[in-house]
Amino acid sequence: MFRKDTREKRSIDINKLILTVLAILRIDLQRNGVELQTQLDENVLAVEGDEVQLQQVVLNLVMNAIEAMQSVRPRVLKVKSEQSKPKMVHVSIEDNGTGIDPSNLNRVFSPLFTTKERGMGMGLSICHSIIENHNGRIWVSPGVIRGSIFQFELPAKFDQHHADTMAA
Repeated sequence: MFRKDTREKRSIDINKLILTVLAILRIDLQRNGVELQTQLDENVLAVEGDEVQLQQVVLNLVMNAIEAMQSVRPRVLKVKSEQSKPKMVHVSIEDNGTGIDPSNLNRVFSPLFTTKERGMGMGLSICHSIIENHNGRIWVSPGVIRGSIFQFELPAKFDQHHADTMAA
């Protein structure tokens, strides 16, 4: 669905993108009693991509996290960004919700797979397609105590200016 996208990719500040999505969802977070914890690495490199598509990924992952925490208290959402490898930007969205049945971990990104009563099974599949189209990877793992951690990595846009700054 997203492979034939002809929009021009541009340099994106992933932290700014995350903060924009969180601002859009501020009322949803408050209404659902979700405590938001952000840990955004201010030195993270820019990525190259389609801003709207990457916003859609973060939006979908945060909305899914909010839904996953409906039956738990307290509700804590942790959003992090960091430079995971020299040329990779890593983003994680962790909830303390009910988690994903381990038998479903390998299927959550498959089209039409859903555990939601009213879900279509397309959201995570679309996220997967977008991240792959940006030469990245996305995965999920169980939370430390409970819940889920959705993570994705994207190649950093390593430009000459940044290389000069790093060498100085």
